[in-house]
Amino acid sequence: MITNDLATLMRVQQWLYREARVLDSRRYDQWLELLDENIRYRIPSRALMRQAHVKDFTTWSVERELEGEGALALIDDDLEALRSRVERLQSGMAWAETPPSMSRRLVSNVMIDAIADDCMSVVSTIFLAKSRSDGRVLFTAERRDKLAPIDGDFRLRERYVVLDDAVLAADNLSLLF
Repeated sequence: MITNDLATLMRVQQWLYREARVLDSRRYDQWLELLDENIRYRIPSRALMRQAHVKDFTTWSVERELEGEGALALIDDDLEALRSRVERLQSGMAWAETPPSMSRRLVSNVMIDAIADDCMSVVSTIFLAKSRSDGRVLFTAERRDKLAPIDGDFRLRERYVVLDDAVLAADNLSLLF
């Protein structure tokens, strides 16, 4: 049973910080070990909405900007797809990451949103800086995670990344959020 107390919040924060450090260190095999076998990792597309197209401002929300009619997600991966993505990053054949990008992830505003017996919903904010010889790209996003408790630790069961940009400044989304 998961409880919503300060100690649980601290454990969740430490887990998210450890995950960021693993990714920034390019230890992708260790990152895969943090994932649940039923992981779903999604980054939806986001549309700009003009105020003139909003009929009711009381219902205007970020959710209305995500994956609108006919839109495709930018990324929608399961564990097998994430393993393939990691294999490609480690192969030296991923042109978008040759040489590898330097990255730094800052995770903040961590909040436990809901708790069930087998999983907890966690919302956090991420600031991701990606540096390469040709420049730097900055991402900000909200992450909506589902963490499953396993053997005194957590496994990431679901990640939904809501980017704060409708038009991306990056040439690709090769890094993991």
